[in-house]
Amino acid sequence: MQKIALLALVLAVTAAKFIDTHTTLAQINADPFGHVVLSAIKAHLQASTPANEVNMLLNGVGAGLVQDQNDHDHAFELDTTTNNRIVEDLEKEILYHQNQISSNTQLRDDTIEALAVSEEDIRVTISDIANNEATYAREEATRNQQHETFVAKVAAIDDVIDAISMKLAKLIQHLSLGASFAQLKSKYDVLHKKLSDNTSHTALLQPVITALTELATHGVNQKALTKIAQLLSEIRQQLVSEKAAKTDVEDRQAAHWAEFSVHLSNEHTRLVERKAQLEVQIQEQKDTIEDAQSWIEFHTLELENSEERLAGQQAWYAVQSEIYETQTAERTAQQEIVDRLQEHISEKLSTTAQFIASRN
Repeated sequence: MQKIALLALVLAVTAAKFIDTHTTLAQINADPFGHVVLSAIKAHLQASTPANEVNMLLNGVGAGLVQDQNDHDHAFELDTTTNNRIVEDLEKEILYHQNQISSNTQLRDDTIEALAVSEEDIRVTISDIANNEATYAREEATRNQQHETFVAKVAAIDDVIDAISMKLAKLIQHLSLGASFAQLKSKYDVLHKKLSDNTSHTALLQPVITALTELATHGVNQKALTKIAQLLSEIRQQLVSEKAAKTDVEDRQAAHWAEFSVHLSNEHTRLVERKAQLEVQIQEQKDTIEDAQSWIEFHTLELENSEERLAGQQAWYAVQSEIYETQTAERTAQQEIVDRLQEHISEKLSTTAQFIASRN
């Protein structure tokens, strides 16, 4: 409002060229600055100061206004330079914090995605470890069962071989040398029962059992003994072959398990190491996410602070600009007053003096 009033005053003073001197001086007197200047002129006139000294007074006032404006221009120029530097620095700060928020947000989001992949990987790895351990336990149990079965079957074969190679062969030998059946009946009964009770080689032993039964029924004769001896030799050969075949299978199964167990153990070691690596990786990713979030929060606060400082700086400069424009307008108006008064002092001194003398 003050600015508008001053501009209006300038226009009024300028328009005074076209109105009477009394009206012009009244308008100047209504202005506080004009009133002060007129009071100073009045004091000079009352002291009968020559008109040229009054003009010197007005020149001094005008020079003071020019000097004040020059000083104000210089101060405002410094304020503008300082403001521009501060604004530039704050805008750089704002851009820096915005970039940091953006990069840390991207880092956080990318790491969250990577963490989900790592957590899925470790779930799969843990499942693979469990499957590996279950496979090892199952295959080891199978291998142990295979070995136990082999041992039992080989023991059964050895038992039969022992029966027919040692005990039964000796029985036939004693009979061939003339021993009576009655003398060997107890041993015969034991062997007969043992062979009859054997369920793993029933078909193989049946001819011998039948021959022994006939021997006990029809009596001992060389032909029967020869037949039994031949059967014993054939059966023993078959049993030895069977044992060799089972031993070969056992050796191959043992070799396969030795190789497979090493593979499972190596795989278990790899999976356990993978799990440990993933655990470290997951913790690092969680730490990264936490750090990124902390930086986001930190830079968000700093961004708000920088934006507030920028707004404050801009508001301050707006006030300084308004003050500068207002005071510049005031000095322009005051300079117009000085110019008009100089004109009136020079051209219409008598009328001006009368007005000044009559003013309150």
